[in-house]
Amino acid sequence: MSRAPDSGRVFAGGKGANQAVAAARLSGGTGRKVQFVCQFGNDAHAPMLRKTLVDHGVDISGSGHCKDKPSGQGYVFLEPDGTASSVVVGGSNASWPSEIPADLSRLVGGASAVLLQREIPEHVNEYVAQAASSARVPILQDAGGEDRPISDALLGMADFVAPNETELARLTGLPVASEAEAVAAAERLQARGARAVLVTLGEGGALLLTGQGLLLRQPCLRVPGGRVVDATGAGDSFRAAFATGLVEGRPLEECLRLAAAAGALAVSRLGAIPSLPTREECEQLAFGTPSFAVGGSSASSSAPAPAPAAPAPAAPAPAARDREEGRGDGFPLKFASRLNSMKDRLDLWGGANDVLGWVARQGTIRGLGLVDFNYPQHLSGLAPEQARGALRASGLEAGAVCLRYPKEFILGALTNPDAALRQRAIDITLEAGAWARELGARELIVWSAFDGYDYSMQVDHTALWSRIVDAFQKVCSAYPDLLVSLEFKPTDENMRFFAVPSTGAAMLLVRDIDCPNMGLTLDFGHCLAAGENPAQSAAMVGSAGKLFGIQLNDGYQRIGAEDGLMFGSVHPLMALEFVMWLQKTDYKGHVYFDTFPNEDPVREAEYNIRRFKALWRRAERLQQHLGGRLAAHDALGVLEAMEELGDEC
Repeated sequence: MSRAPDSGRVFAGGKGANQAVAAARLSGGTGRKVQFVCQFGNDAHAPMLRKTLVDHGVDISGSGHCKDKPSGQGYVFLEPDGTASSVVVGGSNASWPSEIPADLSRLVGGASAVLLQREIPEHVNEYVAQAASSARVPILQDAGGEDRPISDALLGMADFVAPNETELARLTGLPVASEAEAVAAAERLQARGARAVLVTLGEGGALLLTGQGLLLRQPCLRVPGGRVVDATGAGDSFRAAFATGLVEGRPLEECLRLAAAAGALAVSRLGAIPSLPTREECEQLAFGTPSFAVGGSSASSSAPAPAPAAPAPAAPAPAARDREEGRGDGFPLKFASRLNSMKDRLDLWGGANDVLGWVARQGTIRGLGLVDFNYPQHLSGLAPEQARGALRASGLEAGAVCLRYPKEFILGALTNPDAALRQRAIDITLEAGAWARELGARELIVWSAFDGYDYSMQVDHTALWSRIVDAFQKVCSAYPDLLVSLEFKPTDENMRFFAVPSTGAAMLLVRDIDCPNMGLTLDFGHCLAAGENPAQSAAMVGSAGKLFGIQLNDGYQRIGAEDGLMFGSVHPLMALEFVMWLQKTDYKGHVYFDTFPNEDPVREAEYNIRRFKALWRRAERLQQHLGGRLAAHDALGVLEAMEELGDEC
């Protein structure tokens, strides 16, 4: 609870309450529940505290009641420039029972993340951190609150320790007047066992020193109105937004930018809880787009849809694996590669030959940042905590969950003539969506080896179409927060004609489904098999704002064959044009390599990443040199421009 500056007014507050309300506002509409656990006092303030939290959608069912202590209070002192300081009286929150309720461990084990503050006894934080660590639940430890040393045990359990510059100096005894000094102090905390250290520096922005030694910088964002009104609660808003991004599986750079937006919005208003921003405000300030806006250049629907997959920060930091590779080029797209390839050439791998081991092996690929999982094949039998733990241990994140229907659907999955089997296929698709949410993936990709036919006169084509439209409408409605995409394939050994045989037909399907979060994932090899130029397909889908994903490979286009060769190895000019149209349509998804190596799969994935980046740079140079040649359909002129650039593919 806090007293308003210069007014004597009393508001609900405190670091934990502020962060709980901030997280609830940021999670509005996502279905995620925010729980706050504290000890309410025996005074008249307690009902007001309870009501404020509940009114903001915070679950307080795990909180206790202290019968002999009043509620804690914080007295805020506000300077004319908006700088705030405070004096905290612990009250009931400093009087937890010596025996911590067993239910608290159960609540922690079921959480997606835990935020801890230092306005409660240290033994409570250590108990919660131990429960969270055992359950592999990420922990963000706020260093603010009571001025006391922090134990090495607590430091070692927290995934992120989050001090401001004053707290960092106090915890380490080191100066923090410059960035170099702040980094040195953060490294001192890491030497004591801290994994990642997130430092807020006021007008200096924020620094994140990861467990891999990567330093990410986040400058301050523009304060709405141009003036700092009240800094109270800004750090709490920042940490809640950062944790929200983590829970959603966002890259660390995006988490930092979302957090910076939340902090900037909070300082533009008076008070703590009254100043906490909404999700839409944060998304608009951070990325220039409201929450859940579909990426792409011409999306016309105003209905809610998922946020773009990778909006670039104003000053993007290099990806961790680029740093390890020595390039640090801040490339705008993230990469994933075929997980099943990790079970090949086991003579080069000493780890486990199972899904978790394959994730660990992908963690050794330089430049890789994401893992795309197949469902149910990869995830059946695993607990979400196991998959999340494997990703964290490998320094990776989930990119997408991809449908791979079992062979019971040989006559069709989403198009099966048996209504019961068709519903079973829809249920499997919904299960995959639940996994995508659990893992923080943005995209649910549907590819079916069975939704088609072999013979003329075998199927009712209009019924086939209406069934697949109906199925996708149900999936999109169930998961409005996910990008749902179809990966079409014109033919397959399981069925000679797919129900959606071309990019044009796939776009007609998207139109008929008519859901803002429905789009397409284009597979380069599938476009080749359909007799299409993949670049034309990318231009068509990307210009409509419906290109949600890409899967890259190459091949010789032999009938009935899917070669799955390295990207650009057979059709380099087609690959270059494809990449150019990703740039021209402002593609925001990630890059997945769907290749089938006989070679070392780690080296092959690294080659694919290098190849794509090289083509990306070539496409950027070529666009600057083409002039009006594309508009004039001047094929020879384009080839001559490439010749002038010395830009051989």
